[in-house]
Amino acid sequence: MLFNSVHFVVFFLVVIALNQALRRWPVAQKLMLLAASYYFYGQWEWHYLLLIWFSTIVDYLIALRLPRTAQPRRLVIISVVVNLGFLAIFKYANWLIDTINVGAAAAGSAWHLTPIDLLLPVGISFYTFQSLSYTIDVYRGVLPPRRNLLDYALAVAFFPQLEAGPIVRAREFLAELDGDQRIDFRDVKYALVLIALGYAKKLVFADNLALVADPVFDEPAAHGFIDTLIGVYAFAFQIYCDFSGYTDIAIGCALLLGIRFPKNFDYPYSAASLQDFWRRWHMTLSRWLRDYLYIALGGNRKGEARTYANLMLTMLLGGLWHGASWNFVIWGGLHGGYLAFERALLARLRWWNAADPAMHALRVAVTFHLVCLAWVFFRARDFGSAWTMLGTLARPSLAGFDIGTHANLALLVAGLFALQQLGARLHYKERIAEGRGVRFAMLLAGAIVAMIWFAPTTTAPFIYFQF
Repeated sequence: MLFNSVHFVVFFLVVIALNQALRRWPVAQKLMLLAASYYFYGQWEWHYLLLIWFSTIVDYLIALRLPRTAQPRRLVIISVVVNLGFLAIFKYANWLIDTINVGAAAAGSAWHLTPIDLLLPVGISFYTFQSLSYTIDVYRGVLPPRRNLLDYALAVAFFPQLEAGPIVRAREFLAELDGDQRIDFRDVKYALVLIALGYAKKLVFADNLALVADPVFDEPAAHGFIDTLIGVYAFAFQIYCDFSGYTDIAIGCALLLGIRFPKNFDYPYSAASLQDFWRRWHMTLSRWLRDYLYIALGGNRKGEARTYANLMLTMLLGGLWHGASWNFVIWGGLHGGYLAFERALLARLRWWNAADPAMHALRVAVTFHLVCLAWVFFRARDFGSAWTMLGTLARPSLAGFDIGTHANLALLVAGLFALQQLGARLHYKERIAEGRGVRFAMLLAGAIVAMIWFAPTTTAPFIYFQF
């Protein structure tokens, strides 16, 4: 079920009504939310609910057993194998088979493996990480095992974040269940601001920017320098508006149900370094990779060389988490290299880190363009397409420039970039929610009018559904 569908709007209004009606009966309320979450996911492919159920039961039982066993590490390994095993089979098996077949053909062998006919379950990367965080936290002793299966099942399957995040750890979600779920008028206003802006980001900006970016990435050889450059910029803002729009809607919907999710985006294109970018982009994934992978590998505690290796490995695996493609590995490797270079050299240059506005603006611009360079591999269909685009960008030319088209697109991109810088300073979402009702009403009205006037006739699924 897509957030940007009438089906979801009707579904969510029914869920809100039932959630309010059942507030006096917490167990019934949780059962309703769990049933609604399973219905929500089952609208895509109900057979794959079996994966969620199996993962839920396995991790629930393992967590109960962890404090009472003399060998807890073995149980955690079972949890990791089960969760990552499903992920490997459904997401990476055919990629591995294809890689083996290509290698065999290159070696002159006629040996060939047949791909597996599997449909990638929506959201499997997200709920796998959420479920893994639970058993690891219980193993580390930072979270007691939850004896109430209903609570834990809801933590895994709660529908707002089920298909594309944010990655809400079990201890965060369970703390919300245990706390006061009442919301005041300010919470309602903030939730509606998030939802309105989320839909506007998706329908007004992301879907229209896709009309600019998709032709360039689909046929890179057919486009010159100007088209390619604007196409890359367009995708950078398309994926931001698409993914942050989804998580804004998810966070807003959860808040209306009394559950507070962690923030997932904080104006990432205002970042003045790659480290700062990853503190602002897909923040719940960044923290997950830091806490459960980077620190587990040793973090920065074992010398400079090991720190750089840990950064690189973490980002390579983070890239692979996004999809079964060497392009995602390259994307992760680029970010790992950026972070290592930044730590090894740039962080030690006084002139580069000067506090004056001009140097700050330069750092923001450089960071943004390095991120855009990596986006080429993230979005391109294959390595050859990415390489073609990079070759075009390496040969600047004004051939084919049309002031009526390209100037308007350039102004749009520049305006979106400027909004990132202003948003990071003004925190307008919070201000509108906290301020008078006039600004709140104007924002809602403006978002609705913009969606009516500017949304394309056809809308695409959210980009991160494929992960």
